[in-house]
Amino acid sequence: MKQKYFLRLLLFFITIGGYAQEHFDDSYFLDARMFVDTMEYSWSRNTMVRNEQKSLAFAYDQENEVAEIYLMFDEESPVTGISLVPSGDFNQVDSLIMFRDYARLKVQFNNLTTSDFLRFTFRVKLDTLEELVELPLLPYTNTYVELYPNTDELYIGEEKVFELTSNNVDNIIPNNRWSEGLPINYRITRDGGRLLLHLLPNKLGNQYIDVPFKVRKPNLKRGKLIYEISPLYQSFNIKSGRLVFLKFDQQEVTPKDDKTEPIEVQIDNNRFLRLDKTYRIENQEESGGALVAELYTKARLNNDKVLCLLRPYAFHRKSEGYLYIKDGDNAQFVSNVDITPKTNIQSIYIQREGKDWQKSNVVHPGETVNIKLEGEGLHKASFSFPGANNLDYDSLIKNENISLFRIKVPLTINTNTIEIFNHNESTGSSLRVQEYSRPRDLDFINLDFGNRQVTVSNVDKPIYYEETLTDLVFDFQRSKIDDGDLYGKQYLQIKVKISNKKGNLIELYQFDEVVVCPNEASPRFVNYESKDCRGDDINLNNFISKKTSELEEWSRIELEISHVKSKYGGAGKSKKILIHLKRDYNFDIDVSFPAGLLILKSGSENFANFGGPSFAMIAQMSFYQPGRIAKYRPYKIGAGFIAIDAFNFTPDNDSRDVGLVVIGSLYPTSSDNKLTFPLYAGFGYLMVEQKMFFLIGPGIRVRL
Repeated sequence: MKQKYFLRLLLFFITIGGYAQEHFDDSYFLDARMFVDTMEYSWSRNTMVRNEQKSLAFAYDQENEVAEIYLMFDEESPVTGISLVPSGDFNQVDSLIMFRDYARLKVQFNNLTTSDFLRFTFRVKLDTLEELVELPLLPYTNTYVELYPNTDELYIGEEKVFELTSNNVDNIIPNNRWSEGLPINYRITRDGGRLLLHLLPNKLGNQYIDVPFKVRKPNLKRGKLIYEISPLYQSFNIKSGRLVFLKFDQQEVTPKDDKTEPIEVQIDNNRFLRLDKTYRIENQEESGGALVAELYTKARLNNDKVLCLLRPYAFHRKSEGYLYIKDGDNAQFVSNVDITPKTNIQSIYIQREGKDWQKSNVVHPGETVNIKLEGEGLHKASFSFPGANNLDYDSLIKNENISLFRIKVPLTINTNTIEIFNHNESTGSSLRVQEYSRPRDLDFINLDFGNRQVTVSNVDKPIYYEETLTDLVFDFQRSKIDDGDLYGKQYLQIKVKISNKKGNLIELYQFDEVVVCPNEASPRFVNYESKDCRGDDINLNNFISKKTSELEEWSRIELEISHVKSKYGGAGKSKKILIHLKRDYNFDIDVSFPAGLLILKSGSENFANFGGPSFAMIAQMSFYQPGRIAKYRPYKIGAGFIAIDAFNFTPDNDSRDVGLVVIGSLYPTSSDNKLTFPLYAGFGYLMVEQKMFFLIGPGIRVRL
């Protein structure tokens, strides 16, 4: 177990990016338990596989069920903190509380039936690291549909609508299309919160219906998830109508662009139906009804039908009532047919996983999206998306105004548009294929110092460089940009500020827009527009006036590398990097005036008396304090010349001499003033007296 934890921590230290994302099985969690109502569900016993993904399955009865969750982990694991990432699918009603080997929290779900891609995402803190752990959920429920008809009598050609009773109307997927070729044709529609059954009898006598239902959230039967419920079975007594019902050969008619242009139809033959006559079709039996269409009878056919010309002037749905074929104001026959507008796509919406619907027709290579088409007459269309993979050809929701589809755009698609076809004819609408333009973590940029490289995204503290900085190169690893996920062209801004060790500004430079494009390693390489792409790396010395090799010790280079946020809708990554040209020591020439020196000459037992001011020129080394920036240690060591009692010009002065000296000095470190008062101690050799000597005393130091 400890070896497993060590390997996982090692993986985190070499991971590039903000968070690592783990599936529940690969996380530190040993199990998860969820209590819903009086039932308990656990990851170890109640997982099920759907779409090649393990999920925790649980039953629910209420849309807004409250659940208590327990997360189990080993008390020796490095887990130090857990939090639940918020989602619109649920609300956290109790705080998450951690115990020695488990954590507990309570949530309330929001509309379980209509929530897709349901999951808990936990942010798990491991010492100073964090990972995201996903716990996919699979809710299921027992749904039923029942019919309580107020009559069991139906009439030929007359549509009858019944309201169905269900414990979960939202879970039923309505089938808006009429069945065909049955004694009683049917269809299922939804009106607000009501589920409606439409029946259209075609055959006399006792007939029955057998209506299947598909559901959004499955039932659990014998350990398997079933997306169907028990069919609805009901018998009816079918009688002939009061007016003779004449049936059209088409269930639905679409007017042409020129509404005066007739449409050929066939209608049932009847001996009272006269040829070469124009009949009015209205929406009510009484006189004064609105004109829906005109019907001109042309000829009787051998199939006991009459060939007619239909000129529609208004739209009509069967559910709105019957149509009456009139001679003047007198109703002669009754019929019904849908007269609906031509299929027309007016709006396109895109939904990506975990996101809301967005009005757009833009898709990206390699992604799977939901497509919603809004318009007119969509229920009779057969849409296809050549160039993309249609994952759900029969949409879950399809009516006259809305059609939903799920498509996958191939990663290697080589066109800029995906035309939308209806019955193999172009609709004039299309999806626009656009390359990804997302800001990637700055792990594709290396800073090259010559004998050392660092990755920008990994820099989390100042860089101390101890050698001569001959060059500073921004090395772009173009093969990393589209490694894993696609990100596309990266638009960068680089700001450079150079200061000396006192903080005085030396130079400012800014690269306003650096465009770095993925290279041949990207599957989309040939599709990227490369005109503005930068093909080489950036050597800072090619752009600044004072080269990096000329900078003095402890100079500071400040870099700010960020995405051009206007290219990403305000999003982007940013990194500030501070580089110090570190040195351990400094060499300089000091001129000082030691005064009142005590000098002990070789062979002498006592120090000489205090002399006058001396003159010293010393080549000395200064040492910097470890852990502090450009701060000296309080001592210096050097060697040079000293003129003892140099300013005493009296004739009888026998103490004047010139010596070679090795000297150490103590200086105050709180000031950078040119004039200081150090304390000296050292030894040397007197050139005149030719003796070794020792000295100690204060002085005045002038720094050149």
